[in-house]
Amino acid sequence: MSSSYARIYNLLRKTDKNPYEDYLTEIIAPLFEQRSILISFFKQFAGINLSDVHDIEVHTQKTYTKILKHSTDSRPDLVITFREGKTRKLVFIENKLSSGEGHLQLERYYEHLQQSEKMGFSTFLFYITKYFDPKQIEKSSTLFCQVQWFQIFSWLHENYKEDLFCKQILSYMEEIELNKTRTFLPQDIYSVQNLGKTISMLDQCLDGKTIHSFTRFFGKPKPWGNRTIELRDYNRYVILNDQSDWKFVGCGFSFEDSDYPEVSIFMEVSPNSKHIDILMNAFEAFVQRNEDWTFDRPEDQNDWFMLHASKSLIQFLIEKDHVESIESFFVEKLTELENIKGSLSGLKWMISE
Repeated sequence: MSSSYARIYNLLRKTDKNPYEDYLTEIIAPLFEQRSILISFFKQFAGINLSDVHDIEVHTQKTYTKILKHSTDSRPDLVITFREGKTRKLVFIENKLSSGEGHLQLERYYEHLQQSEKMGFSTFLFYITKYFDPKQIEKSSTLFCQVQWFQIFSWLHENYKEDLFCKQILSYMEEIELNKTRTFLPQDIYSVQNLGKTISMLDQCLDGKTIHSFTRFFGKPKPWGNRTIELRDYNRYVILNDQSDWKFVGCGFSFEDSDYPEVSIFMEVSPNSKHIDILMNAFEAFVQRNEDWTFDRPEDQNDWFMLHASKSLIQFLIEKDHVESIESFFVEKLTELENIKGSLSGLKWMISE
């Protein structure tokens, strides 16, 4: 089941731009209003033991008017002010997921904080990124701290996983892959040791009879290198063909949604397709006639949708020849899927070999 934050975000996807970073900032902002969490955050990531913390205020997307030499205003993702005893503290937090630093962004933030130092604040700048992105900031009275999101996840999980609010945040962070593990488990080492053999067996299932039928029905699939791209980006090892108008046919192995790998054949369609209604109606009719097939409808107008037939890899283990039985499954289902073109004869199909 998706976290409540994922469900809310799906509603926001109707906007032209997916605001991942702003959305994550809004989710985590209330954490820092809690005195104990703010103290723990500083101890964990700045090495500072705070005491007598009070008057905490948290702001998101607060704009600071440009300083004379700046070309633009500055808007840190998160601004926190509080007092430690009588000392005023000012914290800027910049959050990065897929994007990099904006033009002189950290330098501008640093100079704003230095101005605040002259007004009596003790200042801090945190730069939190998904990927390793080392930065050099001039040493000064403003403390600069770099953190990666997997560290934030580990800190929350270790200290606050029983908190209902934090539990939802952790669930969402897992869904957007901010929980990358940093340790090898025994099964990971075994998998690495046998990686070459495993890839070779997957290729045996996809080449030969499978690729011959695939090419005959839907055209030549993308080059072998695309299999590794699909594995990296979508956690699946498949052969794939672009059928034009943002519809794609593929078959292979999915490692995403179940305890065991899924052997699957699919046709997936982007929300950019010009024939969405026609394809959805055809998919609906197809599953009525073919009981082994499933139609995953889109959740909204920005969502992909898919027609697929899947079977757990573990179901093939009873067969004497695993590769041959998987090949037979692929060929059978590709033959069935090829029939859908009859009800969609008005659409363009790529059959060049």
